[in-house]
Amino acid sequence: MRKILLSFFMLFAIMSTVFAQKLKVESFKLASNDITAQSHPRKDLNNLNCALVKVGIALDGVKFDGSIMGDPIQKLGEYWVYMPKGVSMLQVLHKNYTPLMVNFYDYDVGKVESGMTYILTLSKPSGSTEPTDAGGNFYALTVNPKNAVVTIDGNQQTVSTDGEYSAMLPYGNHTYKVEAGGYISKSGSFTISSSDMTPINVSLVSAMATVSVTCPTPAVSLYVDKKSVGTMPWTGSLKEGMHLIEAKKDGYRSQQRTINLSQQQKLDVAFNELAAIQGNLSVNYKPFGAEVYIDGNKVGQSPHVFNGIMVGSHKVEIKKDGYGTDSKTVSILEGQTASLSGVLTTNTSSSVASGASSSGNTITIPVKDGISIDMVRVEAGTFTMGATAEMKEPYDDEKPTHRVTLTNDYYIGKYEVTQALWQAVMGNNPSSFKGDNLPVEQVSWNDCQKFISQLNRITGKTFRLPTEAEWEYAARGGNKSRGYQYSGSNNLSDVAWYTDNSGYKTHTVGTKQPNELGIYDMSGNVLEWCQDWYGIYSSSSQINPTGATSGSDRVNRGGSWLYDARDSRSSYRYEIMPNCRIGSLGVRLVFSE
Repeated sequence: MRKILLSFFMLFAIMSTVFAQKLKVESFKLASNDITAQSHPRKDLNNLNCALVKVGIALDGVKFDGSIMGDPIQKLGEYWVYMPKGVSMLQVLHKNYTPLMVNFYDYDVGKVESGMTYILTLSKPSGSTEPTDAGGNFYALTVNPKNAVVTIDGNQQTVSTDGEYSAMLPYGNHTYKVEAGGYISKSGSFTISSSDMTPINVSLVSAMATVSVTCPTPAVSLYVDKKSVGTMPWTGSLKEGMHLIEAKKDGYRSQQRTINLSQQQKLDVAFNELAAIQGNLSVNYKPFGAEVYIDGNKVGQSPHVFNGIMVGSHKVEIKKDGYGTDSKTVSILEGQTASLSGVLTTNTSSSVASGASSSGNTITIPVKDGISIDMVRVEAGTFTMGATAEMKEPYDDEKPTHRVTLTNDYYIGKYEVTQALWQAVMGNNPSSFKGDNLPVEQVSWNDCQKFISQLNRITGKTFRLPTEAEWEYAARGGNKSRGYQYSGSNNLSDVAWYTDNSGYKTHTVGTKQPNELGIYDMSGNVLEWCQDWYGIYSSSSQINPTGATSGSDRVNRGGSWLYDARDSRSSYRYEIMPNCRIGSLGVRLVFSE
Protein backbone atom coordinates (compact mmCIF):
# COMPACT_ATOMS: atom_id res chain seq x y z
CA MET A 1 0.00 0.00 0.00
CA ARG A 2 2.85 2.42 0.84
CA LYS A 3 4.43 1.70 -2.56
CA ILE A 4 1.15 2.50 -4.30
CA LEU A 5 0.79 5.76 -2.36
CA LEU A 6 4.43 6.66 -3.03
CA SER A 7 3.96 6.01 -6.77
CA PHE A 8 0.80 8.12 -6.77
CA PHE A 9 2.54 11.08 -5.13
CA MET A 10 5.53 10.79 -7.50
CA LEU A 11 3.16 10.76 -10.51
CA PHE A 12 1.28 13.76 -9.09
CA ALA A 13 4.57 15.63 -8.60
CA ILE A 14 5.69 14.88 -12.17
CA MET A 15 2.33 15.99 -13.62
CA SER A 16 2.42 19.17 -11.52
CA THR A 17 5.91 19.94 -12.84
CA VAL A 18 4.85 19.38 -16.47
CA PHE A 19 1.71 21.47 -16.30
CA ALA A 20 3.42 24.21 -14.27
CA GLN A 21 5.66 25.01 -17.23
CA LYS A 22 5.13 28.49 -18.65
CA LEU A 23 5.93 30.18 -21.92
CA LYS A 24 7.87 33.45 -21.63
CA VAL A 25 7.59 36.74 -23.53
CA GLU A 26 11.03 37.69 -24.79
CA SER A 27 9.89 40.88 -26.59
CA PHE A 28 6.88 42.56 -28.16
CA LYS A 29 7.23 45.55 -30.50
CA LEU A 30 5.90 47.34 -33.59
CA ALA A 31 7.68 46.30 -36.83
CA SER A 32 7.41 49.70 -38.53
CA ASN A 33 9.14 48.58 -41.76
CA ASP A 34 7.19 45.33 -42.10
CA ILE A 35 4.21 45.83 -44.49
CA THR A 36 2.94 42.23 -44.30
CA ALA A 37 -0.30 43.44 -42.70
CA GLN A 38 -0.89 45.47 -45.88
CA SER A 39 0.46 43.07 -48.51
CA HIS A 40 -1.38 40.07 -46.89
CA PRO A 41 -4.41 41.92 -45.43
CA ARG A 42 -7.40 40.60 -43.54
CA LYS A 43 -10.41 42.88 -42.94
CA ASP A 44 -12.10 43.47 -39.57
CA LEU A 45 -15.85 43.94 -39.04
CA ASN A 46 -15.51 47.63 -40.00
CA ASN A 47 -13.84 46.61 -43.28
CA LEU A 48 -10.51 48.08 -42.13
CA ASN A 49 -7.21 46.23 -42.48
CA CYS A 50 -6.45 44.23 -39.32
CA ALA A 51 -3.24 44.56 -37.36
CA LEU A 52 -0.97 41.51 -37.79
CA VAL A 53 0.84 40.04 -34.77
CA LYS A 54 3.61 37.64 -35.80
CA VAL A 55 4.05 35.30 -32.82
CA GLY A 56 7.51 33.75 -33.02
CA ILE A 57 7.80 30.35 -31.35
CA ALA A 58 8.97 26.98 -32.70
CA LEU A 59 6.12 24.97 -31.22
CA ASP A 60 3.23 23.11 -32.89
CA GLY A 61 -0.30 23.13 -31.57
CA VAL A 62 -0.31 26.70 -30.23
CA LYS A 63 -3.77 28.29 -30.00
CA PHE A 64 -4.80 31.88 -29.38
CA ASP A 65 -7.74 33.48 -27.65
CA GLY A 66 -8.97 37.07 -27.59
CA SER A 67 -10.28 39.53 -30.16
CA ILE A 68 -8.78 37.88 -33.24
CA MET A 69 -10.13 37.83 -36.80
CA GLY A 70 -10.32 34.40 -38.42
CA ASP A 71 -7.99 31.48 -37.81
CA PRO A 72 -4.29 32.15 -37.14
CA ILE A 73 -1.92 31.06 -39.90
CA GLN A 74 1.00 28.82 -38.92
CA LYS A 75 4.24 29.64 -40.71
CA LEU A 76 7.73 28.18 -40.25
CA GLY A 77 8.71 29.13 -36.69
CA GLU A 78 5.84 31.57 -36.16
CA TYR A 79 2.09 32.13 -36.19
CA TRP A 80 0.24 35.03 -37.90
CA VAL A 81 -2.58 36.35 -35.73
CA TYR A 82 -4.88 39.05 -37.16
CA MET A 83 -6.51 41.48 -34.71
CA PRO A 84 -8.85 44.47 -35.20
CA LYS A 85 -7.79 48.00 -34.37
CA GLY A 86 -7.84 48.90 -30.65
CA VAL A 87 -7.13 45.43 -29.12
CA SER A 88 -4.51 45.34 -26.35
CA MET A 89 -4.44 41.71 -25.07
CA LEU A 90 -3.80 38.23 -26.48
CA GLN A 91 -3.91 34.85 -24.71
CA VAL A 92 -1.52 32.08 -25.82
CA LEU A 93 -2.61 28.46 -25.18
CA HIS A 94 -0.86 25.12 -25.48
CA LYS A 95 -1.67 21.73 -23.94
CA ASN A 96 1.82 21.38 -22.37
CA TYR A 97 1.96 24.88 -20.84
CA THR A 98 -0.11 27.05 -18.60
CA PRO A 99 -2.04 29.78 -20.45
CA LEU A 100 -0.10 32.99 -21.07
CA MET A 101 -1.91 36.34 -21.15
CA VAL A 102 0.05 39.07 -22.97
CA ASN A 103 -0.94 42.64 -22.09
CA PHE A 104 0.35 44.94 -24.84
CA TYR A 105 0.60 47.88 -22.44
CA ASP A 106 3.29 45.99 -20.52
CA TYR A 107 5.57 46.36 -23.56
CA ASP A 108 4.79 50.01 -24.45
CA VAL A 109 2.67 48.97 -27.42
CA GLY A 110 -0.80 49.68 -26.08
CA LYS A 111 -3.62 49.19 -28.57
CA VAL A 112 -2.78 47.81 -32.02
CA GLU A 113 -3.41 49.96 -35.11
CA SER A 114 -5.04 49.05 -38.44
CA GLY A 115 -2.66 47.81 -41.12
CA MET A 116 0.39 47.64 -38.81
CA THR A 117 2.63 44.59 -38.16
CA TYR A 118 3.88 43.63 -34.68
CA ILE A 119 6.44 41.01 -33.56
CA LEU A 120 5.74 38.98 -30.38
CA THR A 121 8.67 36.67 -29.54
CA LEU A 122 8.04 33.80 -27.07
CA SER A 123 10.38 31.21 -25.59
CA LYS A 124 9.89 27.87 -23.89
CA PRO A 125 11.26 27.27 -20.40
CA SER A 126 14.75 25.78 -20.25
CA GLY A 127 14.74 22.04 -19.84
CA SER A 128 11.28 21.61 -21.35
CA THR A 129 10.86 18.62 -23.61
CA GLU A 130 8.55 17.76 -26.50
CA PRO A 131 7.26 14.33 -27.48
CA THR A 132 9.74 12.40 -29.60
CA ASP A 133 7.00 11.48 -32.05
CA ALA A 134 3.89 13.59 -32.50
CA GLY A 135 2.08 10.80 -34.33
CA GLY A 136 1.97 12.78 -37.56
CA ASN A 137 3.82 15.08 -39.94
CA PHE A 138 3.25 17.96 -42.34
CA TYR A 139 1.89 17.84 -45.84
CA ALA A 140 2.98 20.48 -48.36
CA LEU A 141 0.86 21.42 -51.35
CA THR A 142 1.51 24.13 -53.97
CA VAL A 143 -1.33 25.09 -56.31
CA ASN A 144 -1.76 27.13 -59.48
CA PRO A 145 -3.78 29.32 -59.73
CA LYS A 146 -2.84 30.65 -56.30
CA ASN A 147 -6.46 31.43 -55.37
CA ALA A 148 -7.58 27.83 -55.83
CA VAL A 149 -9.69 26.24 -53.06
CA VAL A 150 -7.92 23.29 -51.41
CA THR A 151 -9.78 20.51 -49.58
CA ILE A 152 -7.88 17.89 -47.52
CA ASP A 153 -9.79 14.78 -46.41
CA GLY A 154 -13.03 16.63 -47.18
CA ASN A 155 -12.11 19.71 -45.08
CA GLN A 156 -11.56 23.05 -46.81
CA GLN A 157 -8.22 24.62 -45.87
CA THR A 158 -7.50 28.15 -44.65
CA VAL A 159 -7.18 30.60 -47.55
CA SER A 160 -3.60 31.09 -48.79
CA THR A 161 -2.61 34.09 -50.93
CA ASP A 162 0.69 32.56 -52.04
CA GLY A 163 -0.74 29.27 -53.33
CA GLU A 164 1.12 27.21 -50.70
CA TYR A 165 -0.67 25.06 -48.14
CA SER A 166 0.71 23.02 -45.25
CA ALA A 167 -0.64 21.55 -42.02
CA MET A 168 0.11 18.66 -39.70
CA LEU A 169 -1.79 15.42 -40.35
CA PRO A 170 -1.70 11.98 -38.68
CA TYR A 171 0.35 9.22 -40.29
CA GLY A 172 -1.44 7.34 -43.07
CA ASN A 173 -3.21 7.98 -46.38
CA HIS A 174 -5.02 11.23 -47.13
CA THR A 175 -6.89 12.78 -50.06
CA TYR A 176 -6.86 16.25 -51.62
CA LYS A 177 -9.01 18.18 -54.07
CA VAL A 178 -8.09 21.46 -55.78
CA GLU A 179 -10.79 23.66 -57.36
CA ALA A 180 -10.94 27.13 -58.92
CA GLY A 181 -13.51 29.02 -60.92
CA GLY A 182 -12.78 28.68 -64.62
CA TYR A 183 -10.50 25.64 -64.15
CA ILE A 184 -10.95 21.87 -64.27
CA SER A 185 -10.69 20.51 -60.71
CA LYS A 186 -8.14 17.85 -59.78
CA SER A 187 -8.12 15.21 -57.01
CA GLY A 188 -5.47 12.85 -55.66
CA SER A 189 -4.01 11.16 -52.60
CA PHE A 190 -0.79 11.20 -50.58
CA THR A 191 0.76 9.41 -47.61
CA ILE A 192 2.02 10.98 -44.38
CA SER A 193 4.98 9.30 -42.66
CA SER A 194 7.81 10.34 -40.34
CA SER A 195 10.13 11.03 -43.28
CA ASP A 196 10.30 14.29 -45.25
CA MET A 197 7.50 14.77 -47.73
CA THR A 198 8.10 15.87 -51.31
CA PRO A 199 5.77 18.84 -51.94
CA ILE A 200 2.84 18.12 -54.22
CA ASN A 201 2.49 20.57 -57.11
CA VAL A 202 -0.99 20.86 -58.62
CA SER A 203 -1.54 23.07 -61.68
CA LEU A 204 -5.13 23.23 -62.88
CA VAL A 205 -5.96 23.36 -66.56
CA SER A 206 -8.06 26.35 -67.58
CA ALA A 207 -11.62 25.63 -68.63
CA MET A 208 -12.13 29.23 -69.73
CA ALA A 209 -13.15 30.28 -73.20
CA THR A 210 -10.97 32.81 -75.06
CA VAL A 211 -12.81 35.77 -76.56
CA SER A 212 -11.36 38.46 -78.85
CA VAL A 213 -13.44 41.63 -79.43
CA THR A 214 -12.78 44.42 -81.96
CA CYS A 215 -14.49 47.64 -83.06
CA PRO A 216 -13.40 50.01 -85.87
CA THR A 217 -14.21 53.09 -83.73
CA PRO A 218 -11.07 54.01 -81.73
CA ALA A 219 -10.86 54.08 -77.90
CA VAL A 220 -14.10 52.16 -77.33
CA SER A 221 -14.58 50.65 -73.86
CA LEU A 222 -15.70 47.05 -73.53
CA TYR A 223 -18.09 45.93 -70.80
CA VAL A 224 -18.68 42.27 -69.98
CA ASP A 225 -21.77 41.54 -67.88
CA LYS A 226 -22.03 45.26 -67.01
CA LYS A 227 -18.41 45.50 -65.78
CA SER A 228 -15.64 47.41 -67.56
CA VAL A 229 -12.77 45.19 -68.74
CA GLY A 230 -10.73 47.67 -70.81
CA THR A 231 -10.67 49.14 -74.29
CA MET A 232 -10.84 47.39 -77.65
CA PRO A 233 -9.22 45.54 -79.26
CA TRP A 234 -9.50 43.17 -76.28
CA THR A 235 -8.69 39.52 -75.73
CA GLY A 236 -9.53 37.76 -72.48
CA SER A 237 -10.85 34.65 -70.78
CA LEU A 238 -14.48 34.12 -69.79
CA LYS A 239 -16.34 31.32 -68.05
CA GLU A 240 -18.60 29.02 -70.00
CA GLY A 241 -22.21 30.13 -70.31
CA MET A 242 -23.99 33.25 -71.50
CA HIS A 243 -22.43 36.72 -71.31
CA LEU A 244 -23.55 40.21 -72.29
CA ILE A 245 -20.82 42.22 -74.02
CA GLU A 246 -21.19 45.95 -74.73
CA ALA A 247 -19.20 48.49 -76.73
CA LYS A 248 -19.40 51.96 -75.13
CA LYS A 249 -17.89 55.38 -75.74
CA ASP A 250 -18.99 58.77 -74.46
CA GLY A 251 -20.91 60.58 -77.16
CA TYR A 252 -21.65 57.43 -79.18
CA ARG A 253 -24.51 54.94 -79.29
CA SER A 254 -23.62 51.71 -77.51
CA GLN A 255 -23.86 48.27 -79.09
CA GLN A 256 -24.61 44.97 -77.33
CA ARG A 257 -24.12 41.29 -78.11
CA THR A 258 -25.07 38.15 -76.19
CA ILE A 259 -22.63 35.24 -76.51
CA ASN A 260 -22.96 31.66 -75.25
CA LEU A 261 -19.59 30.03 -74.55
CA SER A 262 -18.50 26.44 -73.99
CA GLN A 263 -15.37 25.30 -72.13
CA GLN A 264 -12.08 26.21 -73.86
CA GLN A 265 -13.94 27.72 -76.85
CA LYS A 266 -12.22 30.41 -78.96
CA LEU A 267 -14.54 33.14 -80.27
CA ASP A 268 -13.97 36.34 -82.29
CA VAL A 269 -16.56 39.13 -81.98
CA ALA A 270 -16.54 42.20 -84.24
CA PHE A 271 -18.71 45.22 -83.41
CA ASN A 272 -19.77 47.66 -86.10
CA GLU A 273 -18.53 51.24 -86.04
CA LEU A 274 -20.34 53.19 -83.31
CA ALA A 275 -22.67 56.00 -84.36
CA ALA A 276 -21.87 59.43 -82.88
CA ILE A 277 -24.59 61.23 -80.89
CA GLN A 278 -24.48 64.89 -81.84
CA GLY A 279 -25.99 68.31 -81.27
CA ASN A 280 -25.20 71.86 -82.35
CA LEU A 281 -23.71 75.03 -80.87
CA SER A 282 -24.59 78.61 -81.81
CA VAL A 283 -21.92 81.21 -80.94
CA ASN A 284 -22.75 84.92 -81.34
CA TYR A 285 -19.95 86.97 -79.77
CA LYS A 286 -18.71 90.49 -80.50
CA PRO A 287 -16.42 91.71 -81.89
CA PHE A 288 -17.18 89.71 -85.04
CA GLY A 289 -14.37 87.46 -86.19
CA ALA A 290 -13.43 86.27 -82.69
CA GLU A 291 -11.93 82.77 -82.84
CA VAL A 292 -13.92 79.91 -81.30
CA TYR A 293 -12.19 76.96 -79.63
CA ILE A 294 -13.98 73.83 -78.44
CA ASP A 295 -12.04 71.66 -76.00
CA GLY A 296 -8.82 73.39 -77.08
CA ASN A 297 -9.40 72.93 -80.82
CA LYS A 298 -10.09 75.90 -83.09
CA VAL A 299 -13.38 75.32 -84.97
CA GLY A 300 -14.10 78.69 -86.61
CA GLN A 301 -15.13 82.29 -85.94
CA SER A 302 -18.08 84.06 -84.34
CA PRO A 303 -20.90 84.44 -85.25
CA HIS A 304 -21.53 80.86 -86.45
CA VAL A 305 -23.58 77.72 -85.83
CA PHE A 306 -21.29 74.71 -85.34
CA ASN A 307 -23.05 71.48 -86.29
CA GLY A 308 -22.21 67.90 -85.43
CA ILE A 309 -20.74 68.40 -81.95
CA MET A 310 -20.59 65.37 -79.70
CA VAL A 311 -23.11 65.35 -76.85
CA GLY A 312 -21.72 66.02 -73.39
CA SER A 313 -19.92 68.80 -71.56
CA HIS A 314 -17.43 70.92 -73.55
CA LYS A 315 -15.18 73.86 -72.78
CA VAL A 316 -15.72 76.72 -75.24
CA GLU A 317 -13.25 79.62 -75.50
CA ILE A 318 -13.74 82.81 -77.54
CA LYS A 319 -10.51 84.72 -78.30
CA LYS A 320 -9.33 87.73 -80.28
CA ASP A 321 -6.11 89.74 -80.20
CA GLY A 322 -6.49 92.83 -78.05
CA TYR A 323 -9.39 91.32 -76.08
CA GLY A 324 -9.68 89.09 -73.07
CA THR A 325 -10.60 85.44 -73.51
CA ASP A 326 -14.09 84.35 -72.49
CA SER A 327 -14.34 80.71 -71.31
CA LYS A 328 -17.62 78.84 -70.88
CA THR A 329 -18.66 75.27 -70.18
CA VAL A 330 -21.59 74.18 -72.35
CA SER A 331 -23.69 71.02 -72.34
CA ILE A 332 -24.58 69.65 -75.79
CA LEU A 333 -27.78 67.58 -76.00
CA GLU A 334 -28.78 65.19 -78.78
CA GLY A 335 -30.45 66.96 -81.71
CA GLN A 336 -30.56 70.33 -79.91
CA THR A 337 -28.70 73.59 -80.41
CA ALA A 338 -27.02 75.22 -77.42
CA SER A 339 -26.36 78.98 -77.58
CA LEU A 340 -23.60 81.26 -76.34
CA SER A 341 -23.48 85.02 -76.78
CA GLY A 342 -21.60 87.94 -75.30
CA VAL A 343 -19.06 90.69 -75.78
CA LEU A 344 -15.30 90.31 -75.23
CA THR A 345 -13.71 92.91 -72.99
CA THR A 346 -10.43 94.67 -73.55
CA ASN A 347 -7.40 92.56 -72.79
CA THR A 348 -6.27 92.21 -69.15
CA SER A 349 -3.22 90.44 -67.88
CA SER A 350 -2.87 88.44 -64.72
CA SER A 351 0.33 88.01 -62.81
CA VAL A 352 1.85 84.69 -61.88
CA ALA A 353 3.72 84.00 -58.68
CA SER A 354 7.16 85.66 -58.66
CA GLY A 355 9.92 83.43 -59.98
CA ALA A 356 7.44 81.06 -61.69
CA SER A 357 6.84 80.37 -65.36
CA SER A 358 3.34 79.90 -66.75
CA SER A 359 1.84 77.77 -69.53
CA GLY A 360 -1.94 77.59 -69.84
CA ASN A 361 -3.39 76.65 -66.45
CA THR A 362 -0.05 75.25 -65.20
CA ILE A 363 2.81 77.11 -63.48
CA THR A 364 6.31 75.81 -62.77
CA ILE A 365 8.07 76.93 -59.58
CA PRO A 366 11.84 76.34 -59.30
CA VAL A 367 13.11 74.88 -56.00
CA LYS A 368 16.85 74.09 -56.16
CA ASP A 369 19.45 72.03 -58.05
CA GLY A 370 17.29 72.00 -61.19
CA ILE A 371 14.28 70.58 -59.31
CA SER A 372 10.96 72.38 -59.78
CA ILE A 373 7.27 71.90 -58.97
CA ASP A 374 4.48 71.91 -61.58
CA MET A 375 1.19 73.25 -60.18
CA VAL A 376 -2.24 73.20 -61.88
CA ARG A 377 -4.75 76.01 -61.37
CA VAL A 378 -8.14 74.93 -59.97
CA GLU A 379 -10.88 77.50 -60.45
CA ALA A 380 -13.33 78.13 -57.58
CA GLY A 381 -16.69 76.40 -57.78
CA THR A 382 -19.44 74.37 -56.13
CA PHE A 383 -19.74 70.57 -56.16
CA THR A 384 -21.43 67.68 -54.36
CA MET A 385 -18.94 66.01 -52.00
CA GLY A 386 -19.17 62.37 -50.92
CA ALA A 387 -20.88 59.23 -52.24
CA THR A 388 -22.60 60.62 -55.35
CA ALA A 389 -24.49 58.27 -57.67
CA GLU A 390 -21.50 57.30 -59.83
CA MET A 391 -19.48 56.18 -56.78
CA LYS A 392 -20.13 52.43 -56.67
CA GLU A 393 -20.08 50.52 -53.33
CA PRO A 394 -19.34 53.57 -51.14
CA TYR A 395 -18.37 53.22 -47.47
CA ASP A 396 -20.54 54.72 -44.73
CA ASP A 397 -18.05 57.53 -43.96
CA GLU A 398 -18.56 58.88 -47.49
CA LYS A 399 -22.16 59.74 -46.55
CA PRO A 400 -24.21 61.90 -46.47
CA THR A 401 -23.43 63.83 -49.64
CA HIS A 402 -23.35 67.59 -49.19
CA ARG A 403 -22.84 70.69 -51.30
CA VAL A 404 -19.47 72.40 -50.91
CA THR A 405 -18.49 75.79 -52.28
CA LEU A 406 -14.83 76.77 -52.66
CA THR A 407 -14.75 80.53 -53.08
CA ASN A 408 -11.09 80.93 -54.06
CA ASP A 409 -8.98 79.61 -56.92
CA TYR A 410 -5.96 77.55 -55.84
CA TYR A 411 -3.05 75.60 -57.33
CA ILE A 412 -2.54 71.87 -56.72
CA GLY A 413 0.45 69.68 -57.58
CA LYS A 414 0.30 68.27 -61.10
CA TYR A 415 2.14 65.25 -59.68
CA GLU A 416 2.58 63.64 -56.29
CA VAL A 417 5.72 64.89 -54.52
CA THR A 418 8.64 62.88 -55.94
CA GLN A 419 11.61 61.47 -54.09
CA ALA A 420 13.88 63.86 -56.02
CA LEU A 421 11.92 66.88 -54.73
CA TRP A 422 11.86 65.55 -51.14
CA GLN A 423 15.62 64.85 -51.32
CA ALA A 424 16.32 68.36 -52.64
CA VAL A 425 14.35 69.97 -49.80
CA MET A 426 15.07 67.65 -46.85
CA GLY A 427 18.42 66.10 -47.78
CA ASN A 428 17.11 62.55 -47.22
CA ASN A 429 14.86 59.96 -48.85
CA PRO A 430 12.76 57.78 -46.48
CA SER A 431 11.00 55.83 -49.24
CA SER A 432 10.78 52.02 -49.40
CA PHE A 433 10.73 51.95 -53.21
CA LYS A 434 13.69 54.01 -54.45
CA GLY A 435 13.66 56.18 -57.58
CA ASP A 436 13.95 59.94 -58.24
CA ASN A 437 10.65 60.11 -60.14
CA LEU A 438 8.75 57.69 -57.91
CA PRO A 439 6.40 59.27 -55.36
CA VAL A 440 7.91 59.75 -51.92
CA GLU A 441 6.36 57.49 -49.24
CA GLN A 442 7.07 56.43 -45.67
CA VAL A 443 6.37 60.06 -44.67
CA SER A 444 4.06 60.97 -41.79
CA TRP A 445 1.72 63.97 -41.65
CA ASN A 446 4.18 65.51 -39.18
CA ASP A 447 7.07 64.89 -41.62
CA CYS A 448 5.09 66.67 -44.34
CA GLN A 449 4.67 69.77 -42.16
CA LYS A 450 8.46 69.97 -41.73
CA PHE A 451 8.96 69.44 -45.48
CA ILE A 452 6.48 72.21 -46.33
CA SER A 453 8.08 74.62 -43.85
CA GLN A 454 11.52 74.05 -45.39
CA LEU A 455 10.12 74.26 -48.95
CA ASN A 456 8.47 77.61 -48.16
CA ARG A 457 11.79 78.97 -46.84
CA ILE A 458 13.55 77.92 -50.05
CA THR A 459 10.93 79.19 -52.53
CA GLY A 460 9.43 82.13 -50.64
CA LYS A 461 5.97 80.69 -51.43
CA THR A 462 3.25 79.43 -49.06
CA PHE A 463 2.73 75.77 -49.87
CA ARG A 464 0.48 73.61 -47.68
CA LEU A 465 -1.48 70.36 -47.66
CA PRO A 466 -4.88 70.44 -49.41
CA THR A 467 -8.06 70.43 -47.38
CA GLU A 468 -10.12 67.30 -47.92
CA ALA A 469 -12.68 69.33 -49.91
CA GLU A 470 -9.97 70.91 -52.12
CA TRP A 471 -8.53 67.45 -52.76
CA GLU A 472 -11.85 65.87 -53.79
CA TYR A 473 -12.89 68.86 -55.95
CA ALA A 474 -9.60 68.66 -57.88
CA ALA A 475 -9.79 64.84 -58.15
CA ARG A 476 -13.30 65.10 -59.66
CA GLY A 477 -11.99 67.55 -62.29
CA GLY A 478 -13.16 70.82 -60.71
CA ASN A 479 -15.51 72.81 -62.95
CA LYS A 480 -14.45 70.61 -65.89
CA SER A 481 -15.71 67.43 -64.21
CA ARG A 482 -17.31 64.81 -66.43
CA GLY A 483 -18.71 62.84 -63.48
CA TYR A 484 -16.24 59.96 -63.51
CA GLN A 485 -16.03 57.46 -60.64
CA TYR A 486 -12.23 57.65 -60.57
CA SER A 487 -10.06 60.72 -61.09
CA GLY A 488 -10.16 61.16 -64.87
CA SER A 489 -11.98 58.03 -66.05
CA ASN A 490 -14.49 55.29 -65.33
CA ASN A 491 -11.83 52.82 -66.50
CA LEU A 492 -9.46 52.67 -63.54
CA SER A 493 -6.52 51.07 -65.36
CA ASP A 494 -6.31 54.13 -67.64
CA VAL A 495 -5.55 56.54 -64.77
CA ALA A 496 -4.26 54.56 -61.79
CA TRP A 497 -1.68 52.12 -60.45
CA TYR A 498 -3.62 49.84 -58.08
CA THR A 499 -3.61 46.19 -56.96
CA ASP A 500 -4.59 44.75 -60.35
CA ASN A 501 -1.73 46.37 -62.31
CA SER A 502 0.87 47.76 -59.87
CA GLY A 503 2.89 44.60 -59.23
CA TYR A 504 2.72 45.66 -55.53
CA LYS A 505 5.02 48.66 -55.94
CA THR A 506 4.92 52.37 -56.76
CA HIS A 507 5.44 53.70 -60.29
CA THR A 508 6.89 56.83 -61.89
CA VAL A 509 4.50 59.76 -61.45
CA GLY A 510 2.54 60.93 -64.48
CA THR A 511 2.73 57.66 -66.46
CA LYS A 512 -1.06 57.15 -66.51
CA GLN A 513 -3.63 59.46 -68.08
CA PRO A 514 -4.43 62.77 -66.28
CA ASN A 515 -7.88 63.86 -65.16
CA GLU A 516 -9.95 66.65 -66.70
CA LEU A 517 -7.70 69.34 -65.14
CA GLY A 518 -4.45 67.71 -66.27
CA ILE A 519 -3.59 66.29 -62.81
CA TYR A 520 -1.98 62.85 -62.57
CA ASP A 521 -2.28 59.91 -60.10
CA MET A 522 -5.10 61.28 -57.93
CA SER A 523 -6.39 57.71 -58.09
CA GLY A 524 -3.77 55.12 -57.16
CA ASN A 525 0.07 55.07 -56.90
CA VAL A 526 0.16 56.38 -53.28
CA LEU A 527 -2.40 57.72 -50.83
CA GLU A 528 -2.04 61.45 -50.18
CA TRP A 529 -2.17 63.31 -46.84
CA CYS A 530 -4.77 66.07 -46.39
CA GLN A 531 -4.65 68.86 -43.81
CA ASP A 532 -7.96 67.92 -42.10
CA TRP A 533 -8.62 65.96 -38.95
CA TYR A 534 -10.78 62.94 -39.84
CA GLY A 535 -14.47 63.31 -38.90
CA ILE A 536 -17.98 62.34 -39.98
CA TYR A 537 -19.83 64.21 -42.74
CA SER A 538 -22.80 66.54 -42.29
CA SER A 539 -25.58 66.93 -44.85
CA SER A 540 -25.44 70.72 -44.52
CA SER A 541 -24.02 72.87 -47.32
CA GLN A 542 -20.57 74.22 -46.50
CA ILE A 543 -18.27 77.02 -47.70
CA ASN A 544 -14.49 76.40 -47.68
CA PRO A 545 -14.71 73.54 -45.10
CA THR A 546 -11.57 72.51 -43.21
CA GLY A 547 -12.78 69.26 -41.61
CA ALA A 548 -13.24 68.33 -37.95
CA THR A 549 -11.96 70.76 -35.32
CA SER A 550 -9.98 68.00 -33.58
CA GLY A 551 -9.35 64.27 -33.66
CA SER A 552 -6.79 61.48 -33.43
CA ASP A 553 -6.33 60.72 -37.15
CA ARG A 554 -5.63 62.84 -40.22
CA VAL A 555 -7.40 62.30 -43.58
CA ASN A 556 -5.64 60.72 -46.54
CA ARG A 557 -7.14 60.22 -50.00
CA GLY A 558 -6.78 58.62 -53.42
CA GLY A 559 -6.09 54.88 -53.06
CA SER A 560 -2.67 53.36 -53.80
CA TRP A 561 -0.67 50.56 -55.41
CA LEU A 562 -1.78 48.37 -52.48
CA TYR A 563 -5.52 49.16 -52.68
CA ASP A 564 -8.29 47.77 -54.90
CA ALA A 565 -10.66 49.56 -57.27
CA ARG A 566 -13.27 50.29 -54.58
CA ASP A 567 -10.66 52.23 -52.59
CA SER A 568 -9.53 54.23 -55.65
CA ARG A 569 -12.76 56.21 -56.15
CA SER A 570 -12.62 60.01 -55.85
CA SER A 571 -14.91 59.99 -52.78
CA TYR A 572 -13.00 57.28 -50.85
CA ARG A 573 -11.67 58.39 -47.44
CA TYR A 574 -9.07 56.87 -45.13
CA GLU A 575 -7.59 57.96 -41.81
CA ILE A 576 -4.20 57.37 -40.14
CA MET A 577 -2.49 58.80 -37.07
CA PRO A 578 -0.37 61.84 -38.01
CA ASN A 579 2.88 60.21 -36.82
CA CYS A 580 2.39 57.05 -38.90
CA ARG A 581 4.62 56.19 -41.88
CA ILE A 582 3.72 53.48 -44.44
CA GLY A 583 4.94 52.55 -47.91
CA SER A 584 1.60 53.31 -49.59
CA LEU A 585 1.17 56.90 -48.32
CA GLY A 586 2.72 60.06 -49.81
CA VAL A 587 1.86 63.72 -50.34
CA ARG A 588 0.61 66.30 -52.88
CA LEU A 589 0.92 70.08 -52.36
CA VAL A 590 -1.34 73.10 -52.84
CA PHE A 591 -0.94 76.87 -52.55
CA SER A 592 -3.17 79.90 -53.09
CA GLU A 593 -2.14 83.21 -54.66
